[in-house]
Amino acid sequence: MGRSLVTLLSLMMLAVFAVAGVSCSRPVSYEKFVSVEDREANGLYRYTIDLSDSLCSYDVSFYSRIDVNVLKETLPRDFSMMVTWTAPSGQRFRETVYFGISEGSTGSDSYSRQYVKPYRKSLVPIEFGTWEIEVLVNSGAEVPGFRGLGIICKKNLPDGTR
Repeated sequence: MGRSLVTLLSLMMLAVFAVAGVSCSRPVSYEKFVSVEDREANGLYRYTIDLSDSLCSYDVSFYSRIDVNVLKETLPRDFSMMVTWTAPSGQRFRETVYFGISEGSTGSDSYSRQYVKPYRKSLVPIEFGTWEIEVLVNSGAEVPGFRGLGIICKKNLPDGTR
């Protein structure tokens, strides 16, 4: 009788963990910020994102915080970013996009402004797996007050949720 009670309790514990949602599944979003000081010596901002779920699409955004000269309130103009994607197979894709400062910020204070810029919405990769993304901001030229660059990758689940 003692052995079957232990087995029953073990099965009940497994059921409780399953109902409680305890699992080892991957998170539905990924975010990483690389400061100007932590970028690579060649000026690249590098990210690794997991696009392995073939049942989902992904929304990818870039974000930054840019210091503002308090006296003059001057901001840099829109700047270019060369984005290079490397697929799990090693195939590379490169494009130039613009980070629109003139479009407005998502938050600000007396010292800086925060920007979140959608980059790709409902992206379905041509290869599923882990992708490398390298970003060169403004052809390597300094953007005044630029603190660094972050990436946000959100998984869109098949039921339309994130």
